[in-house]
Amino acid sequence: MICKNCGLNNPDGKNFCSGCGTPLEAAPTAYASPEYQPAQPTYAQSTQPMYGQPVQPTYGQPVQPTYGQPVLPGKGLGIASMVLGILSLVLFCFWYIALPCAIISAVLGGVAIAKARAVDMKNGMAVAGLVCSVVALGLSILGALGLVSLFDSFAML
Repeated sequence: MICKNCGLNNPDGKNFCSGCGTPLEAAPTAYASPEYQPAQPTYAQSTQPMYGQPVQPTYGQPVQPTYGQPVLPGKGLGIASMVLGILSLVLFCFWYIALPCAIISAVLGGVAIAKARAVDMKNGMAVAGLVCSVVALGLSILGALGLVSLFDSFAML
């Protein structure tokens, strides 16, 4: 086979020129049917195992094992419940802020605990948020009742 770039005569069956490295074109062959043309191999993909390694299938990625702790369902809800519970506990003096935060925290904590129990796991942050929200609810209600009784005692004077 003669190279079109440098004119060197290469042995048959070679894909690249020995002199310049240019890809060689094979001579056209006659096939029984003109519609049938065999697929030309691409040079980037090799069908041969390289250095004794097995050829990997190209239809998908292998499944990677997960290491560490399993994913906890409702973890984000548990974190939100804990943050709102602590916030409502800190701001219990401002009952108009603490009451909505505590109610939302209790709902989120309950949902997170239910999701964790569905897969037999525990969500400590959701429990902490639920406890903080219940305590904050109690303190906020006591503070609101104390404020109402204070205004009532001034109204009687």
